[in-house]
Amino acid sequence: AKWEQVLPGVAHISTVPNTPVSVGEGVIACEKASTLSDEQSAVVLDLLGKLGTVVELDTSLLFVGGTVGGCAPAFVAMAIEALGDAAVKHGIPRADAYRIVSQMVLGTAKLQLSTGQHPAAMKDAVCSPGGATIKGVVALEDAGMRSALVKAIDATLQ
Repeated sequence: AKWEQVLPGVAHISTVPNTPVSVGEGVIACEKASTLSDEQSAVVLDLLGKLGTVVELDTSLLFVGGTVGGCAPAFVAMAIEALGDAAVKHGIPRADAYRIVSQMVLGTAKLQLSTGQHPAAMKDAVCSPGGATIKGVVALEDAGMRSALVKAIDATLQ
């Protein structure tokens, strides 16, 4: 409504892209409501789709979707850095550590997107009884990983 007042008669759509659009793997939150014609909307969404995944959201959710998609790359980068540091701590050269971790993040994301599997099921599939992974999961839970990520998003929305 604000843009319609500022730009009367100009077709527009609100979008919030994130930095991974620079490599064609971004996410672009788009407002469902727009002043674009159906034809214009199809062209714009097709163009944006070349930059990554387009998610159309109700106006009331655009800010949240854009914030999660836009801020979380920093949080993931921090996780990549930390996991890389852990690999270096245990003897893997830094460049190899980042390649291993970044590919793991990419592969895990692709697996979830291609299967639609719930992330908890994906986690459970890697956790053998009494194994190393479940011990690491418990350590992350003890450290408050989930809570920290939720609080990070909460902080960005204030």
